[in-house]
Amino acid sequence: MMGLNGFSFWPMFLRVLFILATLTIIITGIYLASPLISQVLLSLFLAIMLDPLINQLERKRVPRVVSSLLVIVLLLLVIVLTIIKLTVLTPDLIQLSRQAPQLLADRFEPITQAFGHLGIVLTPNDMLAFIDAGEVVRFVTGFLTQIPSILSWWLMVFLMLFFMLYEMKNVKLALHKRAADKYQPYYIALEQGIQSVIVYAQVKTLTSILGGIVVWAGAHFLGLKFAFFWGVLMFVFNYIPVLGSFMAAIPPVLQSYMLFDIQTAVIVALFFVALNLLLSSVIEPLLLGKRLNMALTTQLLAFLIWQSLLGIIGAILAIPLTFMLKKMWLASYAQQQVSEARNNAE
Repeated sequence: MMGLNGFSFWPMFLRVLFILATLTIIITGIYLASPLISQVLLSLFLAIMLDPLINQLERKRVPRVVSSLLVIVLLLLVIVLTIIKLTVLTPDLIQLSRQAPQLLADRFEPITQAFGHLGIVLTPNDMLAFIDAGEVVRFVTGFLTQIPSILSWWLMVFLMLFFMLYEMKNVKLALHKRAADKYQPYYIALEQGIQSVIVYAQVKTLTSILGGIVVWAGAHFLGLKFAFFWGVLMFVFNYIPVLGSFMAAIPPVLQSYMLFDIQTAVIVALFFVALNLLLSSVIEPLLLGKRLNMALTTQLLAFLIWQSLLGIIGAILAIPLTFMLKKMWLASYAQQQVSEARNNAE
């Protein structure tokens, strides 16, 4: 009996080891090839999101190649204008980032005095020790000086996007023809997943645009510098699940605290909290319903995993990628159950 138990245990143990080893190799490969994979995934994500629009234009007798090229040119024009605007703001942003340590030290003086009344001895330099100001400066400077390379990166993305949009119709027809009975569940799951991702992308883009405009207008109304930059930051970070809107709030809150006072910083923080609640708790659930049905913990884990593998693109695409993997895994599990039931019946 012991021998039989050991024999039945070791194959399972070896299977687990094999799966873990395979996952390790795959994850390492994804991480090493993340620059290329990020471009391909973003192009594919945009192609899936824009395909309904291209199909609609095609039904109005606009050639697919013309409609694809027109949409890409419009998107590229928006990105180029945004990059030019950010480039103009670069010198002032770099100057503010270099002045940040001294400005924060001046603002920390009342806080250290309040701690002193409580018997806690702290200096502004002690509080700044928790923040590597030099690293912040290097990050901001490095990001802004890489803007020209960002433009070339986007040109490659849109080149791939053009071919994907042009070939999307043929790819769908080929998949539909080859989806025999054996692969039909996978095709259905893939089709359902794509439809859900399209709705998710449309809703997220709508709320991101709305959030970016509101932040831009609100920052301009409050007299904050770089209002356009904070709006762009809100637009991008709103795609990041759970934490995106709060991450976008940190720079303008710090800026309002450095340049004005604690009351203004609290008002800006409350403004972002109210906006986040409006977007994530009212508008998005109203438009999405329970289409994705992913718990907040799952979304947070997906964000952490994909961000560590693919950087900012992985953070933005964390929910669609996880949802598609979930749909394919459920289809595979259902197909396995059907196969086992047929084998038992025979």
